[in-house]
Amino acid sequence: MTLILFNKLYGSHCVSVEIQPEVAELSRQVLEKLGLESEIEVVEGDETSIKGIDYTVVMVAALAEPKERVFTNLWETVDTITPIIYRTYTGMRAILYSPVTEKATRGFHKEVMILPTGKVNNTSVLIRKIV
Repeated sequence: MTLILFNKLYGSHCVSVEIQPEVAELSRQVLEKLGLESEIEVVEGDETSIKGIDYTVVMVAALAEPKERVFTNLWETVDTITPIIYRTYTGMRAILYSPVTEKATRGFHKEVMILPTGKVNNTSVLIRKIV
């Protein structure tokens, strides 16, 4: 859904990396039904798959697991300029879902944190790699 919004609101060409093959296929089918298959690509793989992708921003889903591995691999891949936006859970939601911890994001500088308002469940955080 996020990539569809990025495409519609900002005209962004987007690439989704999906680790579960059946979810990747379902995503492709949805994009085809919406006529967005040329605008949003779905790649099967994990976070290391971004090594072969041209990108300007990386976004990490709130349910991406295991978080420490995901962020360690991103640190190995991205440069210090590329913004990484991740979603996490705070407050009572953090009881139900695994939040991103400070330990998971070692080696990154937190630039902005936007707490949820209204019916939004996720906190959004912008980080960049530091060396």
